[in-house]
Amino acid sequence: MNLEKLNWLLPDLLKFAVNVGVALLIFIVGFWLGYQLKNVIRKRMVRREVDPTIREFVLPIFDFLFKLLVIVTAIGALGIKVTSFAAILAGLAAGIGLSLQGSLSNFAGGLLIILFKPFKVGDYIEALSHSGTVNAISILYTTITTDHQQTVVLPNSSLLNNPIKNYSILPTRRMDIKIGVSYNEDLDKTILILRQMLEQEALVLKDKPITVEVLELTDYRINLAVRAFIKRENYWSVYFKMHKKTIEILRENNIVATPSPSKMIVSEKE
Repeated sequence: MNLEKLNWLLPDLLKFAVNVGVALLIFIVGFWLGYQLKNVIRKRMVRREVDPTIREFVLPIFDFLFKLLVIVTAIGALGIKVTSFAAILAGLAAGIGLSLQGSLSNFAGGLLIILFKPFKVGDYIEALSHSGTVNAISILYTTITTDHQQTVVLPNSSLLNNPIKNYSILPTRRMDIKIGVSYNEDLDKTILILRQMLEQEALVLKDKPITVEVLELTDYRINLAVRAFIKRENYWSVYFKMHKKTIEILRENNIVATPSPSKMIVSEKE
């Protein structure tokens, strides 16, 4: 009797084993083929100089959809009805979608960032109390590297719904230095020598406004606004250089820079 049952089950077992083998083959070949296709698409995008922002956003989506197609095909090879599986998958997707509303909003935010381009990979931005260079814009998150070489991951939806400062869109940046001097100093002389300092700096753009004016009057000092425009790539080198040069030129002319009251209090305590 057992032998008769085995003979009856043997064809079904063989068929199931063949189906499992075919499904495994589809998995292995399909995933390998997907990896190769993704590399080919990436190389073509690079060759055609497709924006890295679009490239790094589209490739993971392609990878996910292709893998999903491979999985569905493999399940079909097992003899499971794909329509039934699709219904189960749709139900799971609905449940997961409700529990991952934040992730879906991040995905939508990523799409809008790609479409409207408030920033792209390589831009220096300030957003959500962080500033740094954009390394990647993925499906759900944007990754930036700060000046301290820290990696910060920011949700796309939060980025899209909050102010973003992009320092890389325009070719120039304005340098702002605030200098405080005593009411006893010769104000006209101070303004003149600081203006000459900016005019003599080769990297300061002469076709843009150069400003040295009174910014505000306080109880302790007069604050001067020292402003000039610099090419974006030269900004930080000129910024640091002008701070050092300002101290030197004020000392050469016997003009004493007055610290803010808070710094004076700290110095007294020290």
